[in-house]
Amino acid sequence: MNPFLRAGVIIVNLALLSYSIGIIREQRRRQVTPGILAFLTVGVGFDVIATTCMILGTSRSLFTLHGFLGYSALAAMLTDTVLVWRQYRRHGSGSVPRGLHLYSRYAYSWWVVAYVTGAALVMASRAGAAAGG
Repeated sequence: MNPFLRAGVIIVNLALLSYSIGIIREQRRRQVTPGILAFLTVGVGFDVIATTCMILGTSRSLFTLHGFLGYSALAAMLTDTVLVWRQYRRHGSGSVPRGLHLYSRYAYSWWVVAYVTGAALVMASRAGAAAGG
C-alpha cells in the first residue's frame, strides 16, 4: 500500500476515535466542555491530515463517490466543531441547544457512513488483489 494511503488510514482511525469520544460525551451530557471541544478539534485536525494523505496517495480522480462522501462528511464535522466552539464562546460550558445537539448527531452519523464506506472499499480492493484481480 502507498505510504500516503497507509498514513491516511492510520490517521483517519485516530480521527474516528477522537470524534467518537467528543460526540458521545456531548450527546450523553448535552453540554459543551473544554474536553469535548478538544476531542472535536483534534478529530477535525486528524481528518484534514488523513484526507490530505489519501488525496496525495491516490491515482484516482478526486471526484469519486467515496471522495464526495468523505469531503462532505469532513465539511459536516468541521461545521459542527465551529458551531460547538461558537456555542462555547458565547455561553461557556453549558447545555447545547436542541438544534445543535441534533446536528452533531447527524454530522457524526454521516461521517461514520463515509468512514465505513472507505473501509469497505479498502477491504474490497485487498480482496480483489488477493484473488489476483
